[in-house]
Amino acid sequence: MKKSVRAHAAEIINALQNQQSNLDALLRKHTKHLSPSDKKLLQSICYGICREWFHLDEIEAHLLDKPLKARDQILSAIVRCGVYELGWMGSKEHAVVSEYVDVTLAAGRPWARGLINAVLRQFIRKKSELKMERHSKQTLWNHPTWLIDTIQNSWPDYWEQILVENNVHPPMTLRVNRKKTDRDTYIKSLESQGIPAESGSAPDSVRLSEPMAVQNLDGFAEGLVSVQDESSQWASIILDPQPNEHILDACAAPGGKTCHLLEIADAQITALDVSEQRLSRIKENLVRLGLRADLIAADASHTRSWWDQKSFDAILLDLPCSATGVIRRNPDVRLMRSEASLKSLLGMQSMILDATWETLKINGRFLVTTCSILPQENEHQIRKFLDRHSDAVLVQIKDVPGIHTPYGIQNFPLHTGGDGFFYSLLIKSAGTNGRVSA
Repeated sequence: MKKSVRAHAAEIINALQNQQSNLDALLRKHTKHLSPSDKKLLQSICYGICREWFHLDEIEAHLLDKPLKARDQILSAIVRCGVYELGWMGSKEHAVVSEYVDVTLAAGRPWARGLINAVLRQFIRKKSELKMERHSKQTLWNHPTWLIDTIQNSWPDYWEQILVENNVHPPMTLRVNRKKTDRDTYIKSLESQGIPAESGSAPDSVRLSEPMAVQNLDGFAEGLVSVQDESSQWASIILDPQPNEHILDACAAPGGKTCHLLEIADAQITALDVSEQRLSRIKENLVRLGLRADLIAADASHTRSWWDQKSFDAILLDLPCSATGVIRRNPDVRLMRSEASLKSLLGMQSMILDATWETLKINGRFLVTTCSILPQENEHQIRKFLDRHSDAVLVQIKDVPGIHTPYGIQNFPLHTGGDGFFYSLLIKSAGTNGRVSA
């Protein structure tokens, strides 16, 4: 029997509860054979539940007389899916209750039909009251307590703004391929089709008023534009690639920066990523845009497995990180990250920084970026790197939006702007001691 969209949703939420995978991977797995409308519904349910995760957790606890047994956590997922649809999506009550009752059969829990029916009908009766009530800091902000505290301590003047922005839908931003057109021309083309758009902060960025399917974008298939957040676009601008330079894009997938570097200059780019599967996405983008790069699947921290001893003129290193700057695009980050996972990330980042630095030429440029807003991964990581490497010189980055910190520029997510992002630019020079270059 064909599995319903709501059965898929319950399975995805259950997998997230058990931290079996991330939301993007789960959606790719569960949408392979769905129609576009069913795929859109499934995405709306799952993304919405992740944004309201801790509030839904509190509502579920109120609705259930006693906690569910560990082996019956699928029922918790069914409750959350039903409550979210009824409370936030305005779906028809009878249809929602009836179908989620049926999902218990698909989940192998026929005995729970009455339970799900009663719980969802109870929510319908108390909907207004339960949606208004939020009894903890975690529920109020829909973030785990440890992350709220970390952001509040790190950014006492900005923490509320950051948490609010993490819970809203992000803008859709495009990158115009300057080899084929220019931003003003492309915006006029969109407006002639009745698609409102404006210039973003980065030189090639275009911000759409409303998101739309990429296949409906004028010139997308022909390589005129790509989808890339404007904060991410600044990375290639800061690195400033020059013709014929040998440049490493480390941790490169899904390839937005690789392609942007090649659109700016005819350089020789090596795109490195640990995931063979994710490298295939870079290849797809390169083909669509008519660009070429050398693709290598390897761990950046193990240079013996991929480096040919030919030093790079410049390196763009987008470090694996907590992704706390892109929670609005990846709302499951608030579930998948923990203080323990952050500590392990910091160790991995140090290893990658030290390894890739060795592949850079003297006087070469080394741009370190993350999509994190946590100083532990950004300022603190660069400070420790400078302490370890006497040949590293910190360069002040100019004419780029964001907060200037002692070790780089920090951006926060903005509803009318880019994601949370950090940039730090270094130069390799003999005999210095981490001093700042003008």
